[in-house]
Amino acid sequence: MRHQWAVIALAAGCASHTTDRVVSDAEIVVMVADSTSPPGSGSPSDLFTMNLDGSHSTQITHDPELEFLPHFSPDGTQLVYTKFLTGTYGTPHAMTDIGVYDFTTEQETLITDRGDAMQAVWSPDGSQLAFLAESGSNSSLWLMNPDGSDPRSIGSATGSADDALWGDLAWSSDDWLIFVVAEEPSGPCFKTRIDKMRPDGTERTQVDDGGESCTPTGMEQAGDADPGISADGQTIYTSRGEPRSPAGASPPTTERRLVSLSTDAWTPGKVETDLALPSEPDCIEGVPKGSPDGTRILEFRACFDAPHPMGVYLTDAAGSYRTYLTSGFGADWNPVAR
Repeated sequence: MRHQWAVIALAAGCASHTTDRVVSDAEIVVMVADSTSPPGSGSPSDLFTMNLDGSHSTQITHDPELEFLPHFSPDGTQLVYTKFLTGTYGTPHAMTDIGVYDFTTEQETLITDRGDAMQAVWSPDGSQLAFLAESGSNSSLWLMNPDGSDPRSIGSATGSADDALWGDLAWSSDDWLIFVVAEEPSGPCFKTRIDKMRPDGTERTQVDDGGESCTPTGMEQAGDADPGISADGQTIYTSRGEPRSPAGASPPTTERRLVSLSTDAWTPGKVETDLALPSEPDCIEGVPKGSPDGTRILEFRACFDAPHPMGVYLTDAAGSYRTYLTSGFGADWNPVAR
């Protein structure tokens, strides 16, 4: 494993000392499932760090559980992720908590013990974590310190038809929490949209309407999923579900396209940009993450009627190409990698 070493000075009164912290210089982190399962299937997976060219691949976790949607800390010294203690993604009554991996100690710590915490993300300065808690039909958004202390709820879904459940959390560099909202899960038009709010629970704002399509019976949801944000906090990249299966696939699999839009409040006619490749539009594209330099996007991609492996791909901010990087799912950028 290649690392940079950071020296952090700690002052107490007139005295001071230094503590060495390991900073990962891998460019990305990826969930990698066992070889018999497709990426993102919910099967057990471990986390690997690597460079974009596949070099310096290092296995970080070593256990039979599913480690889900990892994120580097802003200083590159830690990872945070959801750990499935029982069950797996998409199964009822799964038990999840938040894990943090420290590159200095090379140890994992579970910083929650509530059994319903998931999808944690770092604040821009690394001083806080936000996470979602889901229990039955209830979902809420929480903040806590990076060691799990001082957990506090800042908001929850009302359970109404237009605010049924929350999911898929992100935290922008200009200090907005971005999340997906499920509308009308019992009909007549089930889909998901994107909202945002400040970390103190104020200024909740609808960002889009999830597109024009409702979810057909027996299909995965139409609308938004897994939003990622550009480095400047001005653009959201979302996985937009369409009311059909990709070419070569069958229900309930839903076609998902890479779409970009501004973080501004939604108004009728708000501009959205379809970033799907015109030559290969009928795929699943998900979990997009904007690069620290603002020029590229990581995503998961699976095309069932094309001779391409499913896994993690790279594209530019205009979506003009797709370059296969590695098998896996839910990749994230290291903000400090050179």
